[in-house]
Amino acid sequence: MIVAVGEQGTVLRSSDGGSTWNVQSSGVSTNLTGVAFTDAYTGVAVGDTGTVLRTTDGGTTWSLLKGIDWSPIGGVKYPLYGVAFVSASIGTIVGDGGTILRTTDAGQNWTFQFGGPRSSLNSVSFTNASNGTIVGSSGSILRTTNGGAKWNKGTSGTTKALYSSSFPDSLNGTVVGELGTILRTTDGGVTWASQASGTVNRLSAVSFSDATTGTIVGETGIVFRTTDGGATWASQSSGTSAWLIGISFTNATVGTIVGVYGVVYRTTDGGLTWTLQTPGPRVPLYGARFKDALNGIVVGYQGLILKTTDGGSTWIQQSGGPAADLQSICYVDANNATSVGMAGSILRSTNGGSTWIDQSIKPTERSHWWFSGVTYSNPKTGLIVGKLDTMITPILLETRSMVYRSTDGGAGWNRVPLQLDPWPHRWLQGVSFADDLTAIAVGDTGTILRTTNAGQTWNMQASPTTAPLYGVSFGTSRIGAAVGGIGTILWTADSGVTWTKQLSGTMNTLRGVWLVDANTGIAVGDSMTILRTTDGGGTWINQSSTSSGSLNVVSFVGSQRGVIAGEGGIILSTSPGVSAVSVEPQRGFSVPREFSLEQNYPNPFNPSTTISYELPARSFVSLKVYDVLGRSVATIADEMQSAGRYTVRWDGSALPSGVYYYRLTAGSFALTRTMVLMK
Repeated sequence: MIVAVGEQGTVLRSSDGGSTWNVQSSGVSTNLTGVAFTDAYTGVAVGDTGTVLRTTDGGTTWSLLKGIDWSPIGGVKYPLYGVAFVSASIGTIVGDGGTILRTTDAGQNWTFQFGGPRSSLNSVSFTNASNGTIVGSSGSILRTTNGGAKWNKGTSGTTKALYSSSFPDSLNGTVVGELGTILRTTDGGVTWASQASGTVNRLSAVSFSDATTGTIVGETGIVFRTTDGGATWASQSSGTSAWLIGISFTNATVGTIVGVYGVVYRTTDGGLTWTLQTPGPRVPLYGARFKDALNGIVVGYQGLILKTTDGGSTWIQQSGGPAADLQSICYVDANNATSVGMAGSILRSTNGGSTWIDQSIKPTERSHWWFSGVTYSNPKTGLIVGKLDTMITPILLETRSMVYRSTDGGAGWNRVPLQLDPWPHRWLQGVSFADDLTAIAVGDTGTILRTTNAGQTWNMQASPTTAPLYGVSFGTSRIGAAVGGIGTILWTADSGVTWTKQLSGTMNTLRGVWLVDANTGIAVGDSMTILRTTDGGGTWINQSSTSSGSLNVVSFVGSQRGVIAGEGGIILSTSPGVSAVSVEPQRGFSVPREFSLEQNYPNPFNPSTTISYELPARSFVSLKVYDVLGRSVATIADEMQSAGRYTVRWDGSALPSGVYYYRLTAGSFALTRTMVLMK
């Protein structure tokens, strides 16, 4: 039996040595970061906000432990990162703030231990009934020789954060950490020597399968292997660039690696080779739609198209069109569907999504089209929204809102002249029909456009926000919602004529919304945000937990069958509860293999421009804009982000014309590029 834990209370269990995995209910939504078992039945999992779960049936069911004595640290429940047992009854938990907890009754009760540094303690491991090691931030190493009753501070010789340790015997051990740190001891942890790893990426975990054979895993799919007890380490190909977080061996031959976005690898030869147990793309998904309870399509990064015929249990990758990000998908009827995206992408299927016809609008030397939303009111009438960027002169760019209309089920599309004064110079991000004639399009700076003749003409509506709006949905012909930046939720009860702000309870960007009926709706967004209303938008209840991933789209067919998709290839389905599902690929997709920062487009620009960058591993990202004097004038990103491709739109309307610099810093990577704002 093998158990793995992860974000949002995820618990996976395998009873066949890691060949297959089943999702178990943990009963919590907090991130889980460590798990350990005393025997085949009794185990403990730990996580954020001091979460401690316990199982006595091999991980099938879990109970949340309450009443743990935190008083020695002021009652603050710090995140817990690691747990290990030295015997059937004695175990140790470590976490942030120097937290060390100890149990002597197989995890039923835990008491706080003094003596640790008030820094982050990241993992704990035991070599035998007496000897154990704790590692943490700033090079912290603690050792015990009495089964964890007392911990003594050691000297690591480094100030780098350490994340994992493993001892194949009482004398020889290996510790790994940030910036490729590998430390080795041959005297039971009295002294430590640094070893060259050949990488500056984070090394997350280390585990030995026997006295001589061990494996290290880390960011960008790093796998190192030793066959001499850790004296030397050789790089292995993992076949992925995903961040690998944990590793554990069941015996000398069988081991498991887990990573971000549900990646699970298995070995049956002591780590010589590894096989992916959870295949599927690990890239952003932007659009999703079901045509009935069984058949649905999800689209995303670089033309990715996934199709399900079993209600979302499995997804098959389809051949598509151009390798541009697809942003939206909509069924016309049982056979016909349209998907749109970047670089003028328009794809049409006439066989339920199995194959696709490329109808894209090709860019010219001066003009580039970008499409973000598509919808149909009936089998004939459809709308596409987006923007057109045109270089008027070599230094003057004009952005215009774009609407295209079809009256033949998507076989052809015609541009709709927006007879508005002034013409909106905004990117339209989403569109939805309220009825056969009335539709709403939303976009940057709170833009709301409305039509009452199926898209032939449009009027600008008053908007109560200047935040960008990314999604819109109608539950009835009169009741609708729009969502966007800084947690914005707008509500209409008159078919989009007027809009009022709702209290969302979050500052996270909301990227998608779906109203099931007049009362029930779901909104999704950054940091795995899932909000639900059952009272017509009066209150929104957060159903998510803290995470760095982005959920980009939500779609329902009827009131029970729904799908949510987002960053890292994540697909959640509900029928009626939310559970993770699998993806079956036809060809390989992976996250970027290296850091990159692309030249902004357009450049020169007025007043907004798009900046794209790629992260091969989860990193703390800083993306800032500076003027020619080196002063920071804008912060676009300053947060932890998962591996993937990111595209952000920056509005420089508050700044004067001139030369500006934008700089991306992510981990050890840093790059600066130049852009010109020309008003």
